[in-house]
Amino acid sequence: MKLSNGVMSTTIKVWEILVASKNGDLDTVKKLVFECPELIYAQYNYTPPIHFAVREGHVDLVKYLLGNGAHDPGYRTYPFLDTLQTVAQDRNNCEIIALLNEYAAKPLLHLFKGDNGKILFDRTDLQKEFEKAVDSNDLAKTEIILKQHPEFARDETYFWGEGILTFAAKENNRSMIDLLMIYGAKVPNILKWAQFYYIEHDDGMAYMMEKGMSPNTMSWHHVTILHDMAQKGNLYKAGLLIKYGADLNPIDEEYQSTPLGMAARWGRHEMVKYLLDQGADPNKAGTSWATPLAWAKKKGFADIEETLIVAGSK
Repeated sequence: MKLSNGVMSTTIKVWEILVASKNGDLDTVKKLVFECPELIYAQYNYTPPIHFAVREGHVDLVKYLLGNGAHDPGYRTYPFLDTLQTVAQDRNNCEIIALLNEYAAKPLLHLFKGDNGKILFDRTDLQKEFEKAVDSNDLAKTEIILKQHPEFARDETYFWGEGILTFAAKENNRSMIDLLMIYGAKVPNILKWAQFYYIEHDDGMAYMMEKGMSPNTMSWHHVTILHDMAQKGNLYKAGLLIKYGADLNPIDEEYQSTPLGMAARWGRHEMVKYLLDQGADPNKAGTSWATPLAWAKKKGFADIEETLIVAGSK
């Protein structure tokens, strides 16, 4: 992986520091940073260590990361675009909010900015040619290569780890989808950008579901596609997911919320009513501050609050 300042590391080391940050393991973070200073700001899917330190409330780790300039105040969470102050505020962590605000006011402390984390996959020339053929919709070349190497279709690391079907699905290219699936290609169950590629088109989304894409596909933060559609208020796609068996009440790690909670947080009243009609639990959440009713109250959506109370929210 390519980190800040052009420094190279590995996916293993980046994952280690992100996990240590989530767990609040300051000693491991310090050890990894001693070995490679740029790991302190290493990102996977636009997400640096401080994201997890703030999200999980690890005050000492937040102090260490800020003390070493490992936060860009312009950072916004992906894909919801919240500031880290908002993440801390959601959790009522006043000490972390104060630390972030104090840091933001001192630009000379900011040593890192922007994105990093490009993964450089070790591919043969033929594997590169295969990915290029799929990307350019060259059915003939794709099939020739697959006849020689059918295992290429089952490699989920193509297209930044989103799977070889990524662009065929995005373009609703059914000929390419069918060809790749004949050789065993599947939609990975964990994706970073599912909503922007695999379900971009309404009819294309339905086709992918018919071809076996899981309606419970989620991101590495356990945000399911139904969470995403609830947050956006997309009733059609939410309905399609539910038709194909999507879990109505999964809890994500970012907001500790169900899809209903997401809809309430972002003021999607029609979505709130729809999910309740489908049988969504009006009280389920990962914690007390993330219930649908708590979000409606906190964000000032009185109409949603009333709807939830009528539905049994407490």
